[in-house]
Amino acid sequence: MQKNRAAIRVLVLTQLAFVPASAAGQSSGSELAAVVMIGMVAALIYTGVVFVRAWLGRSGNAASPPAWIDALIPGLVIAGLGVAGYLTYVETQAVPAVCGPVGDCNAVQASPYAKLFGVLPVGVLGLIGYVAILAAWLWGRFRSDRLADYAPLGVLGMTAFGVLFSVYLTYLELFVIYAVCMWCLASAVIMTLLMLLATPEAMASFAPEEAESARP
Repeated sequence: MQKNRAAIRVLVLTQLAFVPASAAGQSSGSELAAVVMIGMVAALIYTGVVFVRAWLGRSGNAASPPAWIDALIPGLVIAGLGVAGYLTYVETQAVPAVCGPVGDCNAVQASPYAKLFGVLPVGVLGLIGYVAILAAWLWGRFRSDRLADYAPLGVLGMTAFGVLFSVYLTYLELFVIYAVCMWCLASAVIMTLLMLLATPEAMASFAPEEAESARP
């Protein structure tokens, strides 16, 4: 039964992959993907510079991040869980994805790059990543032990890795697969925003005593 389901899924996605986006009245999405990739690279450079300056003690006293970040981070993580959850559903079931007017996500899903090392679906990896980010954020927000002082650094590290991996996937879409997945781009934007929002509190973690006094 599982073999039949897998065969049906491969057949459906393969057939969809041979239908050009332009034939269905869709935009290829390559321009948008290029903009998103440039934005991710710029965000990584910015975060790296801020991190190095904080590591070298050149960024001044650590300041508490604005309160509105507390509401945005979990909200974005939930949005990311929704996107990753849908991709997981598409990748593990014999169903085509709803791609919308831009891109051809079914062509991306039919490619060999839809699974990491040919085994783990990328959607499942994203789902695990968002859960881990949320767990680290919750630990840092509601615990008061020493590990909680450095939880923001964990959030920053995981989101930075997520952005790097998203850059890699977007590069594949643009220059190897020649198809763009809007769901993947949405996850890339969410992960980039999470990294940028996690940066101020992570920098404050270089001064645990100040971070402790600022924690509610």
